[in-house]
Amino acid sequence: MVFYYGKHQRRMAMYFVINCFISAVCIASLILFMDVFPKLVKLLVGAVQVITTSYAIAILIKKIGEWTSIWSGDYKYINSNFLWILPIVLVVTVLIAYICNKKSKKA
Repeated sequence: MVFYYGKHQRRMAMYFVINCFISAVCIASLILFMDVFPKLVKLLVGAVQVITTSYAIAILIKKIGEWTSIWSGDYKYINSNFLWILPIVLVVTVLIAYICNKKSKKA
């Protein structure tokens, strides 16, 4: 079933899909080429992954708000959502990397 949301709203849905894809590619690259990449490249790929994941979550929050009629419809709030989501995703990513690092050193 196809819904018509208007030109701008369809574009935001594509931004969500594109950001999720970029984030998944970054995670797969870090996992597959963990031994090949130097530390600087790992840091840059990880930063891109955190930023795209945060922006995708901000878009998802906006879309859920629109679907449930809670959202005001103002697109400037995506940036404010992005700014409070970014540190949360960053901390979760660093914790997961730290835990995985500890487990790999034990084995």
